[in-house]
Amino acid sequence: MSLAHLLTGLLDQHGETVQQAALLAYLKQGEEAQPYLEGVLSARLAANLYKSISKEDKYEAARTETTIAIAKWVKEHPRATQTQTQEEVVRQIEMFKVKIQAF
Repeated sequence: MSLAHLLTGLLDQHGETVQQAALLAYLKQGEEAQPYLEGVLSARLAANLYKSISKEDKYEAARTETTIAIAKWVKEHPRATQTQTQEEVVRQIEMFKVKIQAF
């Protein structure tokens, strides 16, 4: 996992809370807390820019969609042989490749 991916994930999960904490500090402490608020806002903007440029969200959505499709097929075909299951997984992976090449 890359550092950029780790940081964008962290900001996705906790960015709003950190931004609100920085805003509260700015409101209570005034100008001396302004650099913290600016830093948090800059980090969130940079993370959003990175995600839009890297198409990280689209790749993650395609991965999730493929995983769900495989799980659904396995659930719908409980008596499938190992060969049939492998063929379906290969088919889903090929569909995934086509999706990400379209990005």
